[in-house]
Amino acid sequence: MNLLITARDPATAVSFYKLLPDLLQNKQMNCRLFCQPPACQILEDFNNQVKISEVSDTEMIVAEFNSFQPDAVLTGISGPDTGVDETVLLLAKEHGITSYALQSFWGDINQKSQAVPDIAFVLDDEAQKITQQHYPQIRCIPIGSIKHIDYHHYDALQKRKQIRKALQLEGELVLGFYGQPILNVPSYFKTIEAMVRQLKCWDRDFKLIYRPHPKESESLQQKTMQLFQAAFVEKVSLDSSYSIKDSLVACDLVISAFSTCGFDNLYLNEMADYAFNTSVYLWFEPELIKWWQDYSHLELMPLITEDLLLAVDKEDKLLDVLEQGLLKETQQRLRENAKQHLPDPSEGINHIIKELNRING
Repeated sequence: MNLLITARDPATAVSFYKLLPDLLQNKQMNCRLFCQPPACQILEDFNNQVKISEVSDTEMIVAEFNSFQPDAVLTGISGPDTGVDETVLLLAKEHGITSYALQSFWGDINQKSQAVPDIAFVLDDEAQKITQQHYPQIRCIPIGSIKHIDYHHYDALQKRKQIRKALQLEGELVLGFYGQPILNVPSYFKTIEAMVRQLKCWDRDFKLIYRPHPKESESLQQKTMQLFQAAFVEKVSLDSSYSIKDSLVACDLVISAFSTCGFDNLYLNEMADYAFNTSVYLWFEPELIKWWQDYSHLELMPLITEDLLLAVDKEDKLLDVLEQGLLKETQQRLRENAKQHLPDPSEGINHIIKELNRING
């Protein structure tokens, strides 16, 4: 079987990075990869194992597609504009070829090319429900987040102990704030300012570690850090961890507006022997919520409605929610909810390969 795989979005590329070794070992599949930046840089390690074409425009995609003659396509779901994923989905539809897509967020489908996949590999039962409500023609298969498959081999509790000792944070209450590259989004910085106002009133002693997003502008990083330093002086520092996992496990509370770091943290807690911290979303500025709703085409945040993390829905409740997040029973409840809703991603890869093998009969 000729399987064409496409990637443009970095989250998709990270997931495919975990999936490709299994696909390439399958002797029934002849794989080919089309990619566009930034996914190309993430997947370049496979250059010696599979032919990777960095496709720059529609004409090139069509020519390469016709040359390879795929029996099936497996794409990412990227946005908000169009690129290789959307073009290949449209080509598959035109040629009557079965199309699969890997969904990285609940209900996320890019319809810019006017083509949707036949089958979507989705995160969990809620993602299946949301996607099929909007796109009943898509068959959905919950597989968990294969992006997080290697979290099984990461000893979060041991790493937490080592990192906190190395950073001299033993016995400290550690808050991690995870930035996002959305200074132009209404109410984003107002959300940060509200958090600072409330933390200044907290009667707990704490350390605040700020980790900017890789795409956060220098001006936004400086603006955020200046705000933190003016309020907390020596209590605040920039995150020095290279790995996001090492950063997250050091915290007692993982705080953001709605960063996917909160989702990463769920998997760390789920795969550890016991829960050790809590993710918290600052979900109270109406303009920011409206922007997210317009962007995601969802009314409600699934991570909140599934009770997988805590949300602050009013500024004056922020400290109460943080206190709740420090309780062991809260941490354990959220961990159990994650185990109930999010399928084991190691089994997810088996589901994908089994489904792809159906093409061969």
